[in-house]
Amino acid sequence: MILDFGKLQKGISATKPLEPRKIFSTLNRKPRFKRPHDEQSDVLDSWFKKREQRNNTVKMNTGSGKTLVGLLTLQSSLNEGIAPAVYVTPDKYLTKQVLEEAEDLGINATASENDPAFLKGEAILVVNVWKLINAKSVFGVGDEGVKIPIGALVVDDAHACLATVAKQFSLRLEATHPAYKELLKLFRDDLKAQSLIGFLDLESGDPRALMAVPFWAWKDRQIDVARILHPHRNEDEFKWAWPLIGSVLPLCQCIFGGKELEIAPRYLPVDTIPAFTGAKRRVYMTATLADDGILVSHFQADATEVSDPVRPKGGGDIGDRMILAPQEINPEIEIDDVKALAVKLAKKKNVAVIVPSGRRAKYWKDVAAQVLDSNNIATGVEKMRAGHVGLTVLINKYDGIDLPDQSCEVLVLDGLPEVYGLAERIEMAALDGTEVQLLRQVQRLEQGMGRGVRSSEDYCAVLLLGAKLTHRIHLPAARSKFTPATRAQLDLGRQVTEQVRGKPIKELKDIVDLCLDRDKDWVETSRSAVVNAQDDVDGHIDPAIVELRAAFDAARSGNYKAACEHAQKAVNSATQAETKAYYKQQLAEYMHHLDPAKAQEIQLSAVEANRRLTKPIAGIGYTKLEAPAAGQAQAATLYMSKFLEGNDLLVWVNGILEELTWEDENSKEFEAAVRDLGAFFGFGSQRPEQEIGKGPDNLWALGELRYLIIECKSGATSPQISKADCNQLIGSVSWFKNTYDPACTGVPVIIHPSKTFQKDAAPLPEMRVVDEDRLEKFKDTVRKYAIALSNGKAYKDKAQVKDLLVHFELTGAQIIQTMTVAYKHKQ
Repeated sequence: MILDFGKLQKGISATKPLEPRKIFSTLNRKPRFKRPHDEQSDVLDSWFKKREQRNNTVKMNTGSGKTLVGLLTLQSSLNEGIAPAVYVTPDKYLTKQVLEEAEDLGINATASENDPAFLKGEAILVVNVWKLINAKSVFGVGDEGVKIPIGALVVDDAHACLATVAKQFSLRLEATHPAYKELLKLFRDDLKAQSLIGFLDLESGDPRALMAVPFWAWKDRQIDVARILHPHRNEDEFKWAWPLIGSVLPLCQCIFGGKELEIAPRYLPVDTIPAFTGAKRRVYMTATLADDGILVSHFQADATEVSDPVRPKGGGDIGDRMILAPQEINPEIEIDDVKALAVKLAKKKNVAVIVPSGRRAKYWKDVAAQVLDSNNIATGVEKMRAGHVGLTVLINKYDGIDLPDQSCEVLVLDGLPEVYGLAERIEMAALDGTEVQLLRQVQRLEQGMGRGVRSSEDYCAVLLLGAKLTHRIHLPAARSKFTPATRAQLDLGRQVTEQVRGKPIKELKDIVDLCLDRDKDWVETSRSAVVNAQDDVDGHIDPAIVELRAAFDAARSGNYKAACEHAQKAVNSATQAETKAYYKQQLAEYMHHLDPAKAQEIQLSAVEANRRLTKPIAGIGYTKLEAPAAGQAQAATLYMSKFLEGNDLLVWVNGILEELTWEDENSKEFEAAVRDLGAFFGFGSQRPEQEIGKGPDNLWALGELRYLIIECKSGATSPQISKADCNQLIGSVSWFKNTYDPACTGVPVIIHPSKTFQKDAAPLPEMRVVDEDRLEKFKDTVRKYAIALSNGKAYKDKAQVKDLLVHFELTGAQIIQTMTVAYKHKQ
């Protein structure tokens, strides 16, 4: 018998359900989808109440089912007549995953923007963010208007999409491009005025070189800049960026590197894609975006709306993570020890190691079953999901991948995330040591820690590797920047650490096995910690970012007066001197359009507080370095007062020593480490070349009018010290003699893998060298000194510090012999 469904449906409302949970109950879904779990239900109900709000942020822990939530919010919007609907992912890999989940749910989805079902509002379009935001977007760009409208939009893993979006609004040219050469010539004098050495490094193609064109030079020469760039607008390097940044070129930064240049705005004019900003509903889904300000700066989201996120109650939707820092447990544990432990665990478990760069991946290559980057990530992850692989290295992949269950049971985060774009490198150098920098690092680390747990039933042991990472992640200021669930797991990890502190690496495996073997007591304790985690508060948005975004938008419309007013509010809101100075520089950029002289005054004030910023036209005065008046031991004791306990001191010292490596790309970090070591020993310590564009890389004041004039060549690859490097040190000696009183004595020191000068070099007789062998011995001495300081908190006692400085031959009178050796001259 054939049923008449028309009669059966009489009396049943033909209106499509709007509530997401009702929609779920009507779907022809696969058996694995029984019902939305509690966290998903919380979020779906809360979003539905706020759906009329144009911008919404959905925050759910990693693995808690964001995809289902995103699809149901879009289906709800379609049922309400808000169409078309677009689901945006960070990459093609996740696009495939979302399409598969939509099919399993019984939701009609497509990957084609030309699909009639999508255009009619009968299917959800799933695309990666590049498809939506690029200079040739099928949705329409700039003056051509909207080609494909968007009614409802979900941006999944919004934090992972940000890098791609920023890259689209950036013009990058290799040093071999004719425009690079012409622009370098155009700004030659301006760059030389900032730093002669820096400019010479650019000219020589040094990959470590990095210089920003002063904002006044960039803005005053826009006609020349346009003349140089415009003829190339149809070339491959230009066609994907020029239509997006052409209209804001005067408001861009221009950064030169030795191998490339980058032109990019500080804040993104994403309304160049009018379909994006014109969407009636925008939902930003994120797991770990502690600072929602970046949604304002990158996506032009409304600050008031996104500061009130939709989130589930409590932290119970996250999987079990045992988060341990081996070098905090015992600072004498070497990185090689942790590597050996990871290899041992990888014999039976899938171990994922996230490294910040290809350079760092080389350290793991000899023990890795596979090394994955953007080119082979999809196939490599599928192998991990299919069965046992062993140890997999993921290069700079802190987000955008799912490694559930046995695909990743041990996760190693090796070192702090690095920045890659030239503009970002300039910004992070200016903000070094600030809470802004710390927040960004914490967010990336939390994203990375989420790769191994993809549901509340999942589990993973997470090992944090690298003394600098260990120190940074446990700073009191860092703790509040993690989500509540991660914060609870970190706190539990520290409690574990307290019980096993000082134990050798071999005992750490037994601890890790408690998580991997699902020990009943561990599971109960871990779940209790997460369930009882404090509920999160409203989303955090730095008011300075809101004002600076408004300043940028005002400047785009030519209202520089309003731009200055907004930028001044950002300056006023900053609490740290370095951050306030960085915002002052942005104020000066806008003020230059109204009053160039006033802009220079503001810039001078900024540089006086943060010497890493652009130097004003008149330059800045140099403050001569002096040894601490209270004496070396007192100065060293005062410097170490920031450490609450001896273990904190040891971790910090190990982090400094990790930076003292012979790597081409690590030169600035090397110089910063030398500066910090000088202060740690109780000397006066500066980086003149960075601070004023003249003088040596480092200068130490040892006391009694004696100084070390230090040039760092950590990236040198030549078998001997070159004539050019020798002459640079001689130039620094000349600067010292012209700057300091004749009564001052300066010993020139070059840090170079070799202690032998090339035949054509002419070293001064008094020059000293820190070669490869001496550096290792010196690092070992410093490490032993730190261990002795931490014993019984000797570092808090001036008398004990003084005795230890003498014992390890680190006083001003001894340091030259301890740290350096005599040079040789090739005949």
